[in-house]
Amino acid sequence: MNPIEELKAEHRGIESALTILTEIADQMGTSTETALVQDAEDLLDFFRTFVDTCHHGKEEQGLFPALERAGVQRQGGPVGVMLGEHEQGRTHIREMGRALQDYQAGMPQADERFRRHADAYRQLLEQHIAKEDQVLFEMAAQRLPQDQQRRLEEQFAQIEREVVGVGRHEQYHAMLDAFTKKYGG
Repeated sequence: MNPIEELKAEHRGIESALTILTEIADQMGTSTETALVQDAEDLLDFFRTFVDTCHHGKEEQGLFPALERAGVQRQGGPVGVMLGEHEQGRTHIREMGRALQDYQAGMPQADERFRRHADAYRQLLEQHIAKEDQVLFEMAAQRLPQDQQRRLEEQFAQIEREVVGVGRHEQYHAMLDAFTKKYGG
């Protein structure tokens, strides 16, 4: 698959996960269901592994360096902005994880902390995805020659195999499908 189209397709799955995250966050504090906590943990694993390690890994290790070699600036440019937003997202994921642990321990207002970081993460990623889809990926399609795109395609496949693990992508899609049935989205 074309590497730019692959990243865009991954964005659609991430958007589904963000919708599910919002529903789970809304139910925290009003539900004592232990399955909700497990689902939240599984979704955080998706954000850590699929979104950050896999998707952002493809961008940070492949696409962004290729764009820089093609003359797109990091400092003060779109690559730098995207990298900064990746870091902001990692902070929200860490904080959701801490809040979830505190929620399980019965600490007061942990559900509110989880909701606050979930909402901030959702907003961040929705804007981030729009910028990438509408600006950065269009730039990449125009500036990266076909041979460079083929190399990216190979590099993305290697990340899927060696970093994320064979079959893991499909497991996450199955999980999101099940969560969509359970929570909507």
